[in-house]
Amino acid sequence: MIEVLFLGVGAALPMSGQTNSSYLLRTDKACILIDCGPAIMQQLSAVGVSPGEITHVYFTHRHGDHCLGFPMLMLWWAISAPPAATYPVVIAGELTFKSLEQLVAAIFGGDTEGLLGRIERVTLPDRQPSVVHLTPEITLHTQPLNHAEFAPDLGARFEIGGKVLAFTGDTSPTDNILVLARDADLLVHDSTYCATLNPEFSAGIYGHSTAQISARNATAAGVRRLALAHIDALYEGRQQVLLEEAQRDYRGQVSIPVAGTLFSF
Repeated sequence: MIEVLFLGVGAALPMSGQTNSSYLLRTDKACILIDCGPAIMQQLSAVGVSPGEITHVYFTHRHGDHCLGFPMLMLWWAISAPPAATYPVVIAGELTFKSLEQLVAAIFGGDTEGLLGRIERVTLPDRQPSVVHLTPEITLHTQPLNHAEFAPDLGARFEIGGKVLAFTGDTSPTDNILVLARDADLLVHDSTYCATLNPEFSAGIYGHSTAQISARNATAAGVRRLALAHIDALYEGRQQVLLEEAQRDYRGQVSIPVAGTLFSF
């Protein structure tokens, strides 16, 4: 069993009634949370998933819509988890870990050992590729993408039993996306903007991509399925335009998931 459960697909300021981009990647032996924005506890509750089911937490980068929920997630583990429970493995770049520590300290006091002392950390270099074997069945490959100097983004490629699932996080165009997504069964791609409605954004802007860029990358990488994510509130009620934009440059299956959407592989 391999599943991707979408918890949200919104940008930093999501559309009305939606939440920030976050995903659960589940197998028979692992439950990996990809990004952990401010509404994470509500997102998990909405799909009936307990934080105790999470085995790994992966952060693409340290901007607030991707990490502000981390202190509350850790608080659940400190208060509600059984005494002998195994805390999740937390995987992030060096700068992202600094922000996570600062967040926990600012919210719960200077001594972070009570909330962070029991997690296993996997610290990745921010600006070069990495390979991590999360379990005997799951290998994580990361690629530095093109988002922000302050918040370097690490795209994630999960290889699981012959399947490949890739997540860009936030990024503007870079050749590393093609490395990340090569022959992927699923690519979840930053599609914050729409080149059809805002042609001035066609080359990408503010460290983000358009639906058109996502589609062209999916085609070049030979991706089997494309999901457009991190959609800006600017396009509320006009999501179909982004979908049609992507369909012009990508002939595979493309969609804009909503919270609760489940893909199985």
